[in-house]
Amino acid sequence: MAVADSEVRDEIVRQIAQEKSVAPRDVAQALAGDGEDWRKYLPRIRAEATVLYHAGELSFLRKRKLVPPEGLKGIYRLSKPVDAE
Repeated sequence: MAVADSEVRDEIVRQIAQEKSVAPRDVAQALAGDGEDWRKYLPRIRAEATVLYHAGELSFLRKRKLVPPEGLKGIYRLSKPVDAE
């Protein structure tokens, strides 16, 4: 199933509106069809989340701390925009 970039962004925004923070895996699983490998969506989710980050619409979290998406490695979560502490 082909998923447009706008659908990826919409799913990210929808999920972070409902939860305190969300794992990219959760977004990918929501986008994937039955029996489809959700992992293939992870690079697109990160790319679209980065666009939303630069638009001020979400934050990237690693170990509960704000981090920029550039150069980010490992596990991270997405959340509503949060002010830096």
